[in-house]
Amino acid sequence: MNYKNEGKRDILIIPKFKNINKIQKIREKYDELFNIIEPHITLAFPFKNDISNEELKQQLLNITKDISPFKIKCKGVTLRKDNRINTYYIFLNIQEGKEVINKINHRIYKNMLKDVDIEKYNYEPHITLGSTNNPNEKIELDEEFEIIVDSIIVEQIGKNEKSIIEFRIRL
Repeated sequence: MNYKNEGKRDILIIPKFKNINKIQKIREKYDELFNIIEPHITLAFPFKNDISNEELKQQLLNITKDISPFKIKCKGVTLRKDNRINTYYIFLNIQEGKEVINKINHRIYKNMLKDVDIEKYNYEPHITLGSTNNPNEKIELDEEFEIIVDSIIVEQIGKNEKSIIEFRIRL
């Protein structure tokens, strides 16, 4: 594993689905971060800046002040090729709630992380289940996953990619 994110932060939604064990079973097989971080939706990719947690919290409160708790529904698996490392990421697709997730993501990059070119990420809300080198990998996951998202998390990435929750913003 390439540990390159130590000392960075990211912004996440960590859904607590009732049937999360189905996701975890797949992640255990395909995701090297399985024991390090819970299944999540990334709102802001790992970043490093000098802003204090208090200032970051205030900015996130401003960004999300008009966003109420919202429903997400996930179903279906997609393989998405990453040409940089010649592998395929396994994504659990978000069917409902994408518009709100995209709005939060856009606001974070427009208002807080202005120096990052979000276009290069080609952002599509998802939950990463892992990765494979096989473009024809068959992932059996016919379940539907639903929850009301009522908070977002700021995480500090520690040694060996360890997830350290800094704080939570309630919607």
